[in-house]
Amino acid sequence: MHHYRSTRKRYTKHNVNDTQAEGCTFCKEIGSPQSIEETKTMFVIPNRISYDLFEGLPVLDHKMVIPKRHIESIDDFTKQEKLDFIKIVGAHEKEGYSVYARGSDNVNRSVRHQHTHLIHLGSKKPNLVLHIRKPHILLHI
Repeated sequence: MHHYRSTRKRYTKHNVNDTQAEGCTFCKEIGSPQSIEETKTMFVIPNRISYDLFEGLPVLDHKMVIPKRHIESIDDFTKQEKLDFIKIVGAHEKEGYSVYARGSDNVNRSVRHQHTHLIHLGSKKPNLVLHIRKPHILLHI
């Protein structure tokens, strides 16, 4: 997954604001007008700063499934949370979305509240992608 340079700047700024805020940023989203789907235990929101590329393909749509209860791992789901989660993820996977979640101890995880990415990809691979980690340069030709 990659962000273009301008997207990376917005993502970094947004994450700094999240870390300085009181409480969990996802817990604050519960009942938000941004919620596009909801069950008793889960809600779906558009990802605030979408990836530009995922698995070498352009990202067309990027959502997140978030449990309403503050937990860090899918393993902590109750039976109802598991059912709601599979219902949402299964419906999106059927529509062509890829499913991605970082492990609870992954250092790249930006929020310690479990969340699963639903990523809808384009079908045309770029001819060339060059990514140099420092400085962040991503050429998309």
